[in-house]
Amino acid sequence: MGEYFGVKVENIFNSMKERFRPEGAKGIDAAFGYDIKDEGKWKLVISNGQMTLEGTDDLSGCDVILFADGNTFVGMNIGKIDGMEAFTSRKLKVRGDFGLFGQTSRMFQKFVLPGQEVEQEQELLALKRTISVRQKFATGPVMGKFLKALKEKKILSIKCPVCGRLQSPPREVCAICRVRNDEWVEIGPNGEMRMLEYCYYASPDPLTGETRETPYGAIGILLDGCKEEEVFWHLLRPDHLDKVEMGIVIGDRVVKGTRLRPVWAEERTGTIDDIKYFEIDE
Repeated sequence: MGEYFGVKVENIFNSMKERFRPEGAKGIDAAFGYDIKDEGKWKLVISNGQMTLEGTDDLSGCDVILFADGNTFVGMNIGKIDGMEAFTSRKLKVRGDFGLFGQTSRMFQKFVLPGQEVEQEQELLALKRTISVRQKFATGPVMGKFLKALKEKKILSIKCPVCGRLQSPPREVCAICRVRNDEWVEIGPNGEMRMLEYCYYASPDPLTGETRETPYGAIGILLDGCKEEEVFWHLLRPDHLDKVEMGIVIGDRVVKGTRLRPVWAEERTGTIDDIKYFEIDE
């Protein structure tokens, strides 16, 4: 086996037993597979606060599998390569729940190069509180009508009388023509995915402080009835993140994107959260 940054891949796995932190594995019962190109395969099983690790050629039964080359894998473990950058550049691939694999960071102490001292980890203190501010913000009649329609499982847009652009969420004045809009058009609710952004920022909710699991997909959907850049932005169902394709226009040729449909909340209250997310329309 080769060396990367002066470290062998097997050094990382051989040290995992002594670096294991049972308290970080509490409540986790899963099998993790590692497929390191030209180096081998390993299977890590976490159950009841205990771990087992073995080299194997059979990774069947793993809940999630990581694929990487030796340089990327070692680089991430010693802090030379950023894991998210490796993931977005496709040097690192994950089959299964990416968020589950992310939890391994709290199960193991950081790998330390031979001869280096282990730095004392800083304790992170958090105080969770819901902030209550005695203020109210009116959405206005245009946005109010849009939000009210969501309760009836309808997505509304407003049309510019000059350029004909459909805008959703709607706005009172067209941002291009600077004229007042007053013609309402119902669009969707299904459509075609045109844009996808992998988001790694946890994006805390300003009202509750709760954060999303990362990565999540922010998507631009060309809802039925819309054209060109008239996309509607929302979220993608988390487990569909790597199953969708973006549509694109190349000259006169149109490459269709994955068809999507909204998943509505059971109890709708007239907020953008009335649509939980969009999923593949099968």
